[in-house]
Amino acid sequence: MIPRLWRSWVTWCGREEDLRPQTWVRILVPLTILLDQANVLRLGLLPWFVVPWSAGGLSSSQDPMYVMGHVMPAEVAGYVTWTLMIVSLLLVLFGIANRPACLIAVLSYAQLGHLHPGGDRAIDRILRMVLLIWMFSDAGSGRPTARMGKAWPADFIRFLLVIIYLAAGIGKVAKQPGWLTMVEPPVLYRVVTDPMAAHMDAVALEPWFPVLHFFGLCTIALELSAPLLLTRFAPWWALCGAGMHIGIFLTMDLGMFSWGMLALYPLLFAPWIVGRRHADGAR
Repeated sequence: MIPRLWRSWVTWCGREEDLRPQTWVRILVPLTILLDQANVLRLGLLPWFVVPWSAGGLSSSQDPMYVMGHVMPAEVAGYVTWTLMIVSLLLVLFGIANRPACLIAVLSYAQLGHLHPGGDRAIDRILRMVLLIWMFSDAGSGRPTARMGKAWPADFIRFLLVIIYLAAGIGKVAKQPGWLTMVEPPVLYRVVTDPMAAHMDAVALEPWFPVLHFFGLCTIALELSAPLLLTRFAPWWALCGAGMHIGIFLTMDLGMFSWGMLALYPLLFAPWIVGRRHADGAR
């Protein structure tokens, strides 16, 4: 029994698929991070972001795992780390030396998180995890053209997306049951009018409470139905998920969150990207 299950698992992990969706993710993930860092430069925040508090930085504490500050002067360690991240992400973007570039990108990206723990967002951690997995993808070079390669990295990311969305839905319902009721004001109203994270006008939205109730229920239904990502209905679920993330982008100020998540969606739209015949054949 166990040997047969093991052989089935090995066969499943060893199967191949069209690499176009994986290649698009390899391009979009570093591009999203680079554009986010370009915004940091545009706002003039880099000098305060990459140095510790003692040198005039934003973060009053550093994680003990921030080792770059111990191997070189604190005033330059952050700049070196940031430069390593940018260069390695550019290499990943253009498909050059993918495995070492992904490894350096993950390590330097994580070091910046240890330097500024308060600024290390959930989306940063998600995209680092994707880059780590992409070290083992066969889509580490070339353009998104039709060629075959290992399917398991894409399977792994889809499984992680199920966990992420399910955890978000369960967390919402557990902490704020008002998502599932007609309580006034709707929970979604409070979310999209939060002055620290959103930019919608609270007064202007008051007549739209029924609509916000509806979209709040849709959000919970979408997140709790995330296991559909492991079925043939994944592209249809992804259409709704893309709509949700575009809505988040339009109503809230969450940095690159929406675009970082959407950068992974080529894996969900894979049957439509490669054509159903090719997708079925890869299975």
